[in-house]
Amino acid sequence: MVNIILINVFYSIASGAFFNSVVFTLGLVFFLAVDWDKLKATFWDLVDHLPPVTLGRNWVKHAIRVLPIAIAFAFIKWAIASRPNEAVLKGTWKVETMVRNGKVVPSNAWLTDTTAWNRVYFAGWQGCAFSPNPYRYEPTESLRGAYEFDSLKNSLQVLVYTGQKDPKAADTLRATISNRTAKTMRLRSVFRRDTLDMQLARLR
Repeated sequence: MVNIILINVFYSIASGAFFNSVVFTLGLVFFLAVDWDKLKATFWDLVDHLPPVTLGRNWVKHAIRVLPIAIAFAFIKWAIASRPNEAVLKGTWKVETMVRNGKVVPSNAWLTDTTAWNRVYFAGWQGCAFSPNPYRYEPTESLRGAYEFDSLKNSLQVLVYTGQKDPKAADTLRATISNRTAKTMRLRSVFRRDTLDMQLARLR
């Protein structure tokens, strides 16, 4: 529950969810306090009678303990270094204007049209999503995929998830990004039979 509180704080989750998580955490602390004597007896007072594990010198055991942590940090460093361009787009983007086939898509078109996107999410090397609903993310109504971004050519390629196992059967969205700053960018693409021109603004 403490972890959930931290997620609510650092990811700016709604204040109602943050309040609930604090209340639940305090409730759990109360239940733990009721059984404090039993917890203390279990974790502090019991004497371990198992024989010690010997692996030669003391430093060997300490090295084995540190090894998983070192491997985890090394993997994170490798993951970031292997695809640095994806981090440039990472975040949540608001679709301020969307022009499809030369016509401006109304701001309320998402109520009946799931391809009238309002939010674009780039999650680093994990993937991206184009969502119509500006208030929540629903995977079943969003266009999702894995993407590659070339910052030198300003080209974006999204391999769209279609539920088919054969990658060759998947749709591909190819786009050109222009006027890119830390807060805004313009995304133009041809997807299926539509030409798309979107002005995006970074939310976070």
